[in-house]
Amino acid sequence: MQDLLITVAVPRPLDSLFTYRISSDLAERVRVGSWVLVPFGRTKLHAFAVDEPKPADAIPPGLEFEKLKQVLEVGPESSVIPGEVFELCKWTHEYYHSPLGEVLHAAMPGAALGLKSARREARQLEQSGRVPGVLHELTARQQEAFEALEQIRHRTLEKGSSRVALLHGVTGSGKTEVYLSVARKALDEGRSVLILAPEIALTPQLHERFEAALGERVGLWHSALPDAQRRDQTAAMMSGTLRVVIGARSAVFCPLRDLGLIVVDEEHDSTYKQEDRVRYHARDLAVVRGRMGGALVVLGSATPSLDTLERVREGKYAKVDLPERVMSRAMPQIDVVDLAEEPRVEGIQAVMAERTLEAIRQELDAGNQVMVFLNRRGFAAFLLCEECSEVSGCPHCSISLTVHKRNRELRCHVCGHLEQIPDACAKCRSDRLIPVGAGTESLEDELPKLLPEARILRLDRDQVTSATRLSDVLERFRKKEGNLLLGTQMLVKGHDFPGVTLVVAILADALFRYPDFRAPERALQILTQVAGRAGRGEMPGRVMVQTFSPEHPVIQVLCGESGIEEFLEGERELREALRYPPFARLARIRVESPERAHARRDALRLSEHLSALVREMPAIEILGPSEAFLERAKGITRWDLLIKSTSVRDLHRIVNAARAASRGGLESHVLVDIDPSGVG
Repeated sequence: MQDLLITVAVPRPLDSLFTYRISSDLAERVRVGSWVLVPFGRTKLHAFAVDEPKPADAIPPGLEFEKLKQVLEVGPESSVIPGEVFELCKWTHEYYHSPLGEVLHAAMPGAALGLKSARREARQLEQSGRVPGVLHELTARQQEAFEALEQIRHRTLEKGSSRVALLHGVTGSGKTEVYLSVARKALDEGRSVLILAPEIALTPQLHERFEAALGERVGLWHSALPDAQRRDQTAAMMSGTLRVVIGARSAVFCPLRDLGLIVVDEEHDSTYKQEDRVRYHARDLAVVRGRMGGALVVLGSATPSLDTLERVREGKYAKVDLPERVMSRAMPQIDVVDLAEEPRVEGIQAVMAERTLEAIRQELDAGNQVMVFLNRRGFAAFLLCEECSEVSGCPHCSISLTVHKRNRELRCHVCGHLEQIPDACAKCRSDRLIPVGAGTESLEDELPKLLPEARILRLDRDQVTSATRLSDVLERFRKKEGNLLLGTQMLVKGHDFPGVTLVVAILADALFRYPDFRAPERALQILTQVAGRAGRGEMPGRVMVQTFSPEHPVIQVLCGESGIEEFLEGERELREALRYPPFARLARIRVESPERAHARRDALRLSEHLSALVREMPAIEILGPSEAFLERAKGITRWDLLIKSTSVRDLHRIVNAARAASRGGLESHVLVDIDPSGVG
């Protein structure tokens, strides 16, 4: 029999689809979403079938059948991307302007390996059976929230509508117990459950709670998952033997069968946005997937994003409230420490008030635990020459090198460049080099000198280099082997330590002074999460927020001097006036080149081209071009254009025009980011 034709998408940053010949016997095994092994250039790689095989006479114009390369292999049936996931990938490809092959690869990277052990996990799950789960009795408030979510889950959908609910619960209100109860109901009806968490760091803790409560084997899914485990869990999901998965953002593509519930915990968190290759937002894809499959989507947060709150205001999402902590525990007392007025501790890198240090000492002496939040890792922000004011910078990025004293290194946190700490200034040869600014490493080094009773554990990306190391640090603190946990944002997301009675934010100003329109909102979210770690057990909690700006609106809300509703309404009015989300959509067009002059020239050319197109499009506004906030990264110069539009359709028209122009003679590389997480 004559060979057939097949169209495939390859996992490369290429917009084109590719046509191959395929033998009739292999073609019988191909489905939409199958992976196939194909020759590509001088190598072989896996690709994904995007339609059914076609007869030879359906060949696209300009191609010669005899010259087409041949498909070498077709993966087993168990490796076919399920229809619902394939449709989600197509939507992602179209909305985020990402190559389809890269999106499919992001969804099913394990498929390329062949699923040689793919049935093992499924067999193990079948043999293990279920054990009785133990759900905690819900409080009256939790029961009300559970019943409200169940009504939403079962309501009849009108055309184009979806089942999406914001579960707005204060820190410590027991949102997880509500998730578990809704999950149990979905499982009892034969449907599956997906839980998204903003950090891999949070998944082990959630995993343990869900397995114990539901009495089911719960899968873990994230980018660091070993290939063999990914293959096994994929097969178990496809067979229906694995029905509950907890994971980071990439888990939104998990091939769970008959998905009935998707939970996006801490829905406001910016880490749900993928920042490279396929630049999707997992929260938004969760809503799309829920609509495609009729699943309930629960967006949980103590500090919901303005985008989600606006969807509630518009009536597109329901809202369910948990306004108080479990067992009527009081919210922690907030103590704002004015660093401009308070006497400060001398001789340490960090800016710390004497009153803050004394409060930490008192809690440790009382046998309690303390958490200290500083959103910068390393020993110091940079190395400064006192003689000529030269700052050691990265040769590849427009950023200073961070001081890491323990290894005597200067390190770039963008590209990873390392240098030994010099003995003298490279510019003037002076030996008067001083570290400036504090990081978690300097606090870990200096606090024991001030607090001999402190048993310090550190939680940041320098210290926690693996999931095992992370679990070890958290478990040691939970067992009270450490009484002071020091860290960056990894510290504040969802961890529940009943022994913590004091939480300290070393410098709040670094959060709300960031050059981005979302900075005040995110600062309030982070500081509220910081505060929420205190007083979750029997003892009341206290939070000390150090700042040079006690009158800032974020601080005023945090300490109760002004209301959260007033703050959010002010942010909302400002964004509406300036046409920023949630009242418009954004796209960032980034022009990149190793040559500074090329990046600037091509950004200007692209801006002129697009500006001519939008003169008759009042919904569109173009800002820039301008140098990116981090102008140079990894040796690449970056210039940005920001597209604002009140019309999604017009936004995509302009983005398509930018992409077409980039293929028509620009020397620079052009990247598109739809709904960027920040514009700074």
